[in-house]
Amino acid sequence: MSKFNKFFSSIDNLLSEEREQKLKAKLGSKIKDNIFTEEILEKLNEHDFTGIANEEEDIVMLFSTIFPIFVKDDNVVFRLYKHKIEVDLSDEMRDRYIYIFSDGRLTSGLFKCFKISDDEYVYGIKRIIDIIPLFKKEIMETLSNYDKNISEAYLKNNLKPRIELAEKNYEELIEYLKERS
Repeated sequence: MSKFNKFFSSIDNLLSEEREQKLKAKLGSKIKDNIFTEEILEKLNEHDFTGIANEEEDIVMLFSTIFPIFVKDDNVVFRLYKHKIEVDLSDEMRDRYIYIFSDGRLTSGLFKCFKISDDEYVYGIKRIIDIIPLFKKEIMETLSNYDKNISEAYLKNNLKPRIELAEKNYEELIEYLKERS
């Protein structure tokens, strides 16, 4: 193959990879929108933490207690976060997958990143799409019980000691990192 042909072949490969990445990102956005519907977003936004939490950090921590949402279907465990889905087909590392909404990336537990043209990508995404109704149902149930549960949990176990411990541990780990560098 001549240098001229190799050059155009490289450009074609780059363009097709970019096109594939755009398709994956577009698909990721559509899947996220199918899970986080307008109804669910309204339900998420209607939770008022006034009186439960006084500081913005507490509010963020309280909100993060909603996720992950766990769903089990045919011995497969799905965990929904606001930005990704984790799938465990078994306890084996090779059977674990992470799907990132923002770029449509599907990565295996062995750190293999699949292309939208791969059969394994299509199979994995179909499994995720099939579970969307269960995710929506579980989100709505979690939000329905959320105010009661979080109020009780917050009153029983104030988040301030956890934040202080987290900051202390952070400082300790930063010092440890400096010592080892």
